[in-house]
Amino acid sequence: MSDNLKKENVIDKILSITKEELDSIDLSSYQEMSSLLGVPVNWFFGNAGEEHYRLLIKISTLFNGATLFDIGTYQGSSAIALSHNDKNFVMSYDVKEDPLVSKIKKPNLNFQFNDVLSTNMEALKHAPFVMLDTLHDGSYENRFYFMLKQNGFKGILLLDDIYLNDAMRNFWDGISETKHDISHIGHHSGTGIVDFSK
Repeated sequence: MSDNLKKENVIDKILSITKEELDSIDLSSYQEMSSLLGVPVNWFFGNAGEEHYRLLIKISTLFNGATLFDIGTYQGSSAIALSHNDKNFVMSYDVKEDPLVSKIKKPNLNFQFNDVLSTNMEALKHAPFVMLDTLHDGSYENRFYFMLKQNGFKGILLLDDIYLNDAMRNFWDGISETKHDISHIGHHSGTGIVDFSK
């Protein structure tokens, strides 16, 4: 099976996920982790359609032996969710370090505090899945999107907060690749996936 067919298959699987399926995911192990470390923070436990962490946990199970990228670490919740499947490795990037994040120790999760576009574009462009949740001003998102295009990225890009403000709406509306609004199983402020494999 070609890489493009595999990615289309993953997108089809994402599009078939139901809210009920996500809300039934057992998060008790993460509650224990939160009690010990203070992370993931309380919104991690929200239902699908309110928060997107259950969706990321489910997406992690659709890959095996892959390196997934989380851009915009903040307090580490998205990275923790994406690292749910320990057969994958997650690289999480942020330009600012949060003290909470330094407490997180998972063997399949690595935090970097720099701009991935400047330091690791070679690995990023070959990733099957990238989550982008950064400044929400449209400018960095556009820069990131065009860098992926210019470097021949063929994976899946998940965008958070696509309806948060006018800048993010304009960014989402301007994407020319095949895209899907999956906010009903993602974040209340909007979640979308973009298919670069076509």
